[in-house]
Amino acid sequence: MKRFAALILAVLLLSLAACGEDGLSLRPGGSAITPDDDGVAVGYEGDTLRTRFFDMTVKNPQTCAEFDGLIPDSGYQFLTADITLYNYTNDSQPMYDTDFNVLWEVGEGENVSIEGDYPLYEEIMDEDGKSTFTTKSDKQMPVEFFLGIHETRTELLLFQVPKDVRDFYIVFEEYLDDGTEEGAVGDIFYVRFSA
Repeated sequence: MKRFAALILAVLLLSLAACGEDGLSLRPGGSAITPDDDGVAVGYEGDTLRTRFFDMTVKNPQTCAEFDGLIPDSGYQFLTADITLYNYTNDSQPMYDTDFNVLWEVGEGENVSIEGDYPLYEEIMDEDGKSTFTTKSDKQMPVEFFLGIHETRTELLLFQVPKDVRDFYIVFEEYLDDGTEEGAVGDIFYVRFSA
């Protein structure tokens, strides 16, 4: 009887640990964070967020003064983070490094503002004046690639951020093909962490 009671208590505690302050699960289905009614999903380092196209998990965020022989601009540092993508759909997904941005807060109190940037890249101009884009390091997520059906892939994001910032968000915003050139904006996903 004691084992049965202990088992019931353990199950009860585990179920409460998975609940938010309002008693609702923060991870519907127990596996991934999905957007709320406003189309926003917020997670933290190590959490899995489910978009319409793939699951994403950010791990190992770090700041550094040098990366793969690269040196940041004066007053800046590099921010790196591993991002694991899993395509749970039955279609290959076109991916771009610019799908993932970094945001940080500047200032305090009423003077706080949000700034951000894309991953680092290099623009190369050919003789015809056409630009192509490439990564600054072979260790970075490619500028563009396809995430295959049910493929899992881990890539490294590389950003340049101000030296005095420690708290960040990596952001993914869905763009949907609605027949217009710009496309419709879908849900937005934030992964918050300190580095």
